[in-house]
Amino acid sequence: MKSGHSNLNDFLLLQFKKMENYKDVLCEVWKKVTQVGHKKNTYCLWVTRPEGSDSPATPHRFVMVGFNTLLESHNDKYTIDYSDFSPQTESDIFIPPEGMTWGEFPDSVEEHQILANPLQDYVSTSPVSHAHRLFGPFKEKFDRQYESEKEHEECENYFIHSLRFVHSMNRAGLTYSLGINDFSDWSKAELARMTGGLRIPDQQKDDTEY
Repeated sequence: MKSGHSNLNDFLLLQFKKMENYKDVLCEVWKKVTQVGHKKNTYCLWVTRPEGSDSPATPHRFVMVGFNTLLESHNDKYTIDYSDFSPQTESDIFIPPEGMTWGEFPDSVEEHQILANPLQDYVSTSPVSHAHRLFGPFKEKFDRQYESEKEHEECENYFIHSLRFVHSMNRAGLTYSLGINDFSDWSKAELARMTGGLRIPDQQKDDTEY
């Protein structure tokens, strides 16, 4: 490992691989591969150090290729291109506006981390996302027991899909809100059988939490 790379490596747990031109800029390329069972994810980060090898890195591009749990669990690719980046943070950014009060999170820390930064699960190098960590409390709350590892994995993916759908809808500022319930680890086919294939007309929706 080259000198000056250790800070970034310690933070993201990536390993320096090579130097490469990206959009006519010579960048360091850092990489990490994680594998849990048959799920393999590859993370690559392109950075420069404008002030020298020991200076903070400036990201230019981040690419994740691997297992997707958002859309029915398949391999996918996510790319983030940085148009602007500053390592500086305003000193008063976390000071609440005058008259605003604050308190402890009413729910799990993981769920609030997802709500505060929905993209984190897609760029995190951890094989277990915040969303996945919520599956344990869900199983405990609804007394879930699965017959096999395959069923557990499938139901976990259905739960993650439901959770992200709930958060996506609730961020839309609608007149009603959604929530996780006893059916959140069911497949679309199972839900369709339960409802007879019927859908609730839009005019019948209200402020009830589903």
